[in-house]
Amino acid sequence: MSIVIFGASGNIGSNIRKEALSRGHRVTAVTKNTRLDPTENLTPLNADIANADDVAKIVAGHDAVISAYSPGLRNYSAEDAAALIEKAHQSLFAAVKQADVKRLIIVGGVGSLEASPGVDVVDSDFYPAGHRAHTLRNREILRSLKRGEHDLDWTYVSPPLEIKAGERTGQFRLGQDQLLRDQNGDSRISEADFAIAILDALDQGTFKRQRFTAAY
Repeated sequence: MSIVIFGASGNIGSNIRKEALSRGHRVTAVTKNTRLDPTENLTPLNADIANADDVAKIVAGHDAVISAYSPGLRNYSAEDAAALIEKAHQSLFAAVKQADVKRLIIVGGVGSLEASPGVDVVDSDFYPAGHRAHTLRNREILRSLKRGEHDLDWTYVSPPLEIKAGERTGQFRLGQDQLLRDQNGDSRISEADFAIAILDALDQGTFKRQRFTAAY
């Protein structure tokens, strides 16, 4: 399978890239500033996901697109990040539709998961107030997909509360709209196992036009 990965050098994106290559997929790895070295089955590109024309040219002819794009909050305020997220996804959706790519997987945020009945993580009392603006934008993107506004064969995947470097175990649980916690109340997964869950969904054709999450 030929896959385009946006945000392919980030913490989550790099693990998705490695997992896809380990399964024998052909990967076009798109980054904005970081340069990756080409290897077998890997074609690195530098491009801006917010440029719809460029994105359409890049994704044309591929079987699937995975977006792990995130501007992050180290260099941007939550409000500025929200604006960048909105622009990037408008571009991505238009380009994927124009190029007639058959599968789109979006790595989103934890905030739209339900922390307790009727209360999303972003609206809970433990969620950092300084993160709300960009988290609300991510939630609205998911809602617009669920409303069918973009006519795409999409999958949206949300991480648990904690995702960081760690062991690739292949052992985790899957859920859909509720935040997953273990018996100790922790909500976590390694980036490597999260990548497995994403590539499994792509390879097995599961969670089409649905959101899912993965955690221990």
